[in-house]
Amino acid sequence: MEVPQVDGLQAGKLIGSGGCGRVYRATDDAGTLLAVKVFDDAAVSRRLLEKMTKRLEVGGWPAGVLPVISATFTDQRSFWVMPLLASVTGDAEIAPSSLQMSINTHPGEGSWTLVRSLARALAGMHERRVAHGNLKPGNLFFGADGELLLSDWALGNMPGVKHVNFTDALLYQPPEQLKNSGAYLEEAGYRWDVFSFGALAYRILRRPRKSDHSMAKLSYGGEMQRIDRRSWMLVQG
Repeated sequence: MEVPQVDGLQAGKLIGSGGCGRVYRATDDAGTLLAVKVFDDAAVSRRLLEKMTKRLEVGGWPAGVLPVISATFTDQRSFWVMPLLASVTGDAEIAPSSLQMSINTHPGEGSWTLVRSLARALAGMHERRVAHGNLKPGNLFFGADGELLLSDWALGNMPGVKHVNFTDALLYQPPEQLKNSGAYLEEAGYRWDVFSFGALAYRILRRPRKSDHSMAKLSYGGEMQRIDRRSWMLVQG
């Protein structure tokens, strides 16, 4: 997967990769640090992603949502250009400013504020008729002033995706989404977000006990199945 050539941007090193693509560091003509997220076509629904991104952009980006500076969705390539929310030490170390990097500090000071900010951000997305559908700690970022910013909506376990990668997002998704991602198109995604919000809020406000499994459990038909590759296959039927 090659980094795209974008007018006015100088692409840099690979920052990281995930279930839906890769993220590269870039700079614009003014020297502003940016992130270019290049999507793996097999792991995203290009049409759905474009539609939901445009809904959020029209009228100005909602508070609590990470703005996409520019986006391209073509047969040849699909990518977002976004602000780079990370701590940068020269060219060597780039640490994303996401909840994933600080989740072990919760519960603590500011945990309830974070939960309320998450609720407001989701409400703002829903007002634009966009269900996130992919909530997890790694998709909750913090801006320069500490404000919460949601990213990576309509990615992962979505309708039309040819290949769903196993990521921690599955730990926060309701059984209905795991069994039938196509229901997102029937407005089920809003209910899914409520479930995922509750799962995230529970983790933020409650420190896991040593006796807890490192991976969450889900119940299907009364039988507890640990979330691993085998149980994911069971969920899919």
